[in-house]
Amino acid sequence: MSNNLKNENSPYLLQHANNPVDWYPWSEKPFELAKKYNKPVFLSIGYSSCHWCHVMEKESFSDETIAEYMNEHFISIKVDREERPDIDSIYMESLQALAGSGGWPASLFLTPEKIPFFAGTYFPLEDRGNHPSFMRVLQSVVEYYSNKKRTVIDIGNQLIGLLKTELKNETVIDSDNIKNALDNLVNSYDKENGGFHNAPKFPQPHILEFLIYLKHNHSRFASLISNEDLDKMLNTSLYKMAIGGIYDQIGGGFHRYSVDAKWLVPHFEKMLYDNAFLAKTYSMAHGIYSDTWMKFISEDILDYLITQMSDKSKGFYVSEDADSEGEEGKYYVWEYDELRKIFNDTEFQIANNLFDFNTKGNFEGKNILTGGFAKANKSKSDFGIEEYNNIRSILFSFREKRPPPFKDKKIITSWNGMTITALMQNYFLSFDEKYLNKSIDVATYINSFITENNELPRYIINSKPFYSPTLEDYAYFIEALFKLHQGTLDFKWLDIAINLTDKVIESYWDSETAFLYDSSIDVKDLFIRPKSLYDNPYTSSASKMTELLYLLGSITDNLKYLNIVDNLIENMTPYMNKVPIHTLSWAKLTDLRKYDKLDHLVIIHDEKNLKELVTKLNSERSSDLIYFAKSYKTKTNLDIFYNKVLTDDKTTFYLCRSYTCKMPTNSINDINNQIKDLSSLSD
Repeated sequence: MSNNLKNENSPYLLQHANNPVDWYPWSEKPFELAKKYNKPVFLSIGYSSCHWCHVMEKESFSDETIAEYMNEHFISIKVDREERPDIDSIYMESLQALAGSGGWPASLFLTPEKIPFFAGTYFPLEDRGNHPSFMRVLQSVVEYYSNKKRTVIDIGNQLIGLLKTELKNETVIDSDNIKNALDNLVNSYDKENGGFHNAPKFPQPHILEFLIYLKHNHSRFASLISNEDLDKMLNTSLYKMAIGGIYDQIGGGFHRYSVDAKWLVPHFEKMLYDNAFLAKTYSMAHGIYSDTWMKFISEDILDYLITQMSDKSKGFYVSEDADSEGEEGKYYVWEYDELRKIFNDTEFQIANNLFDFNTKGNFEGKNILTGGFAKANKSKSDFGIEEYNNIRSILFSFREKRPPPFKDKKIITSWNGMTITALMQNYFLSFDEKYLNKSIDVATYINSFITENNELPRYIINSKPFYSPTLEDYAYFIEALFKLHQGTLDFKWLDIAINLTDKVIESYWDSETAFLYDSSIDVKDLFIRPKSLYDNPYTSSASKMTELLYLLGSITDNLKYLNIVDNLIENMTPYMNKVPIHTLSWAKLTDLRKYDKLDHLVIIHDEKNLKELVTKLNSERSSDLIYFAKSYKTKTNLDIFYNKVLTDDKTTFYLCRSYTCKMPTNSINDINNQIKDLSSLSD
């Protein structure tokens, strides 16, 4: 046997292609070999920008002695979690059940039937405190597997039973999901530093978006939380993150998480999904508070993604590594003397005031830059934007000379969908066409790989698509298409979204269990179909798809869509009570469905001066208003357009709430006045 990763496409798998370990990619072959030779399977799951994955690769998987032992006693499999999130989902849930916590690298030991019986994360090369060496773990597993087969089987059966527990078997404890969720958030909120829970501290944009939802609908929730307290939670969290080391003050973009409670020292890798969601969140917050620093952070994130994490008219890359030159964070930290030499005396003083560095440093004798634009703007300190840009440009140019962290240039459909949504959110507020144009470019690029059977690519490398898409890919790309339709009034985006939605129902919806699964019904290489129940680190794919089904179903009065929505909400209710902080999106959906007041504007346009029409509408639009538009020439059977026609040969507007519409008008001024007076619509 030999290492079988050399011909793989995943950057993460290729990072292990020269290991002396006889790695296999995920397929049926290694499990057949495990059965033939009666060996346990070692499954290692990670991703290319994972720091501890790199450490374990250098320490253990490159060690000849360990590799020899693994090759003799195990069949070893490597999986890129970004390539196969469905595999990662199943085995991460197994890891959490067996070890009590999760993380990457995920290290699991399986039977030849793919069932885990022992698991952990990073194992050191040598014994370290209470952490056994990887070799000791390997030896213990071999002994356990050889001598305690009955126990191995029992553990596997118990785990299968746990993973297969159906949602309907749960008992509803409390029906007030919003109150339950908010109580948990208030109890875990860090009043001093913002954010939730203690270190390590993650940005958790799904929580912040939930608070923004409460803010938009505060009249309903005033008895649960005051406007003042809600504002404090939002503003403190957003501000403390923006001035912290978790934000790259020089290049833009957020690192993955902070190892401390103060947002100072980050785990330095950058993920596309984090930055997409946070760009969207800061933009939404700016729409509420109109704070300049919020707008700056949102646009700064997107500029970082456009200029440093994308391929011209193609998509966005998935991640940027934490390590460079074999050291975590080396690219991002600064020596005081180094900073002193870069600037003249005047520039140095300005830089010091902006970025809070000192001789002792704040991280292992070095400086992680903090403060930045957000601090200077909010404190109304005496600085000019030109001065700020000059200082930042000098630092950026100097940093660019350092060996950069590795970039994983996979283009993942779901994460690109999230990014398009963030771009469009900014476009609706700024009307900067660079956001719209980039969104169209990326959506067009991904759309070019959709098959005749409406199958999305999971990811693309060097313009080559790889399929096996998950529910996440469909949900977040469909959401992006909705946003593009609203921003352009081009019906083709809505048409594609509807086709993909029907594909989801065909391949991911199971009417017997009444749930949306992560993997397609066509995927046969998993011992169980994974479900996306929880928001972590972003809104679960099942919840996001349910939201889209609710949107489309409410507007078109499609009972099939709405019945699926109701089934999903009912089945998730007990889980909202068990883990309220990780089911916030479901609580929001429950509230939306309960009040069922969806405002939307139906536009039948004449294809003349369309760009001007979009600009004028967007300049006055309500952030919650949903657009549905088609040309009078477009053929469609959607109920939303039924009996809505072009009048007087001019673009015609119909403003509706749920199933009640106002009289049509040809005047943009009239429709904008109607939008401002939505309360006059009957419920």
